Amino acid sequence: MLATVASVNSANRLRTHLTNKYSISSRVIQTPSALTKEGCGYSVKFDDKYKQIVIKSASELRINVRAYFREEINNEDVKYIKE
Repeated sequence: MLATVASVNSANRLRTHLTNKYSISSRVIQTPSALTKEGCGYSVKFDDKYKQIVIKSASELRINVRAYFREEINNEDVKYIKE
């Protein structure tokens, strides 16, 4: 799952919080161009089962998550479904 945010700083703060407070593994990636109008932005990629913790963490840190996307992979195609 991806949580899209505006800046790499916000993404890193969220990733660090998830690791330090909840021991959740996540990583910061550039948001796929198919998901952004401006073609820029960053996302925190994490396991779907942690979505509620990520929502709570973003709120605690006052980080605006633009959207959440679930990844579906079929063969070599990746499809993003907004949640």
